[in-house]
Amino acid sequence: MGAMTPQAIAELRERFHEYDSDDDGRIVFAEFCQLLADLDEDLSKEECQLAFQGADGDDDGVIGFEEFVAWWVGS
Repeated sequence: MGAMTPQAIAELRERFHEYDSDDDGRIVFAEFCQLLADLDEDLSKEECQLAFQGADGDDDGVIGFEEFVAWWVGS
């Protein structure tokens, strides 16, 4: 997470939990697509899938918090 301030990390953790609807510490594809829609991204399902795959750094089919942070600061 590099040089992020504790406040920035806390804000991202809060944002992450907004979309982790079952509070299991992971964001699944449907939750990620909702996040993109809420960010005003007008993406097709295929584009959402590509974005999800890009954010899922370890290719396990879910996005953990560290992957979320890497995606957020990289996007």
